[in-house]
Amino acid sequence: MGYNAYSLLQTGQDEHGISWPIHFRSFGDYKPGGYVYLALPFIKVFGLTPLAVRLPNLILSVITILFLYKLVLLLTKSNALSLYSSIVLSLSPWHIHFSRGAWESSASVFFILAGIYYLYCFIHQPRQKHLILSAIFFSLSFYLYHSARIITPLIIIFIVITNYRLLLANLSKIIFPLIIGLIITIPVLLSFLNSGGSSRFNSVGFLSDTGPKSRSEELLNQHPGVSLYTRITHNYRLLYGLSFLQKYTSHFDTNFLFISGDDVPRSKVPDMGQLYFLQLPFLILGIVFIIKSTLFNRHSKQLVLALLLISPVASSLTFQAPSALRSLMMVIPFSIIIASGIYYFYELFPKKVTLIFIIILHLVSFLYYLDAYFVHYQSRYPFAWNQGFSEIVPFVTENVSNFDHIYFTNQYDQPYILYLFFSKYPPIKLHPQIKLTPPDQFGFSTVNQIDNLYFHIPESIPPHSLIINASDFQTPDQFGFSTVNQIDNLYFHIPESIPPHSLIINASDFQKTGKSFKIEVK
Repeated sequence: MGYNAYSLLQTGQDEHGISWPIHFRSFGDYKPGGYVYLALPFIKVFGLTPLAVRLPNLILSVITILFLYKLVLLLTKSNALSLYSSIVLSLSPWHIHFSRGAWESSASVFFILAGIYYLYCFIHQPRQKHLILSAIFFSLSFYLYHSARIITPLIIIFIVITNYRLLLANLSKIIFPLIIGLIITIPVLLSFLNSGGSSRFNSVGFLSDTGPKSRSEELLNQHPGVSLYTRITHNYRLLYGLSFLQKYTSHFDTNFLFISGDDVPRSKVPDMGQLYFLQLPFLILGIVFIIKSTLFNRHSKQLVLALLLISPVASSLTFQAPSALRSLMMVIPFSIIIASGIYYFYELFPKKVTLIFIIILHLVSFLYYLDAYFVHYQSRYPFAWNQGFSEIVPFVTENVSNFDHIYFTNQYDQPYILYLFFSKYPPIKLHPQIKLTPPDQFGFSTVNQIDNLYFHIPESIPPHSLIINASDFQTPDQFGFSTVNQIDNLYFHIPESIPPHSLIINASDFQKTGKSFKIEVK
């Protein structure tokens, strides 16, 4: 996303030479372009840096906390509960984690939440400006993240159904905001249908998983004959439905929420769930409180429940679930429910010691999270964040003209885009030569060559080549080399055993990241 924004600023075209697209071809998965455009002013001011790319999401994530406060205050008229909800969200490991990177999902949560808030402002006090703002925010969420294109309509449908009488009574005020929403939404829908945007769902959608079909055939073959009963019970459509239900309910699994979290290392920290384990009692208390309390009226209770049930739907439609990233919207209802549990607990035991107890529990949880995130995360899952490229790419760019061929390992993610980003490669030079490979089994493509730099290691390497290969992580005292000299985080060494026709002249041993590059010359 960052390099595409940089390319737009430099040439008015994305990395593939397409002028101001709505969907970016990227790795062949056609990402929604909203975040790219959000990053444009920050890259213009701060340059092409990780901070500049991440800043839009960080800012929106902070504002999301404010909008949650405003929404809960609007629904309950309770300053205390509104404050508790915003504090719970601000301390949430789920929210913090995805606010620190350039995550489109986190940015889309802001737009969806703002749309909900202004729609309920209209419901409480029918002013057209509120509905216009709601329509704008809801529509813009379609430009941010694929999941929003499922979650946002479902939320709107729910709110319309539960408040249809009021909306019908103010129909004249609805028409203009509706037109604005359609004007904003139609371009992204047309782009989604015409520019290959649907390829993302085809590659990660749960229908791309052939397991249910194979299982259906296996079950049918186990019967001596095929009857109407077996065709119904072993129908692959039924099995896909059961698969969806399994993926959907997995988002409410206590192991996912409180123990181990997401299976994807980039979406989790070690030994933690998406929520703090010590918040589990408050979650249970919150459910009880919301059900029995008059602080939440019927519509408010329905909204919290609807957000909780709708948020994991998009994630459940993919083959990889539960997904903390795609179900990130769940953090909003969970924050409200946990905050309600805290409010109820203090209501049951209205003493100063109760407040101190609650603060200590969350302080301990938060400190544990900080330790897991800043100390153990980078050691346990270094590969998740492609660390090391910012150090190795300058070395490569310095040597591009010194060799006929440079071969860069493709073991670590998509190396070509990281090379473009950290080298600030001129987009005008890139456009004539960029070429995506055919999609792999997951629907992703890559770029194999830029200039004399190849992003793979061939079996046969020609003379006068520089090879940037992958190397297993080793701490300095485990190198086994006869000499080791360190300059910053680069180790210059001579191995005891030199491969034929090769000389290892440099190895970047990123001790804290666990990522190592072995640099060879032939």
